[in-house]
Amino acid sequence: MATLNGSPILVDELPTYYGLLSALQASQGALAGVVMVLLYEYFLTLDREIEFIWRQRWKPSSVLYIFVRYFGTLYILTSAIMTFIPQTNFPLYDIITLI
Repeated sequence: MATLNGSPILVDELPTYYGLLSALQASQGALAGVVMVLLYEYFLTLDREIEFIWRQRWKPSSVLYIFVRYFGTLYILTSAIMTFIPQTNFPLYDIITLI
């Protein structure tokens, strides 16, 4: 029985993981798509946000808008960082997982 180099998975058992690996690849692709759409939407609407939110007097609705917009953005970007950067080589990974 042979194993992959540096992997505890036996080569004979590898076909049983194809479904899991393909699902993982699809979820990573979906996350990358979400990040791209999020960044596109952010830069597309930034001029209107500056005009209508940042240059106006602060109201409760402005605070709610900022919280919803940037909390979601921070969450998605943190999720993408944790997905695409290997945990063992990322020194801030432990700090991000505490958030």
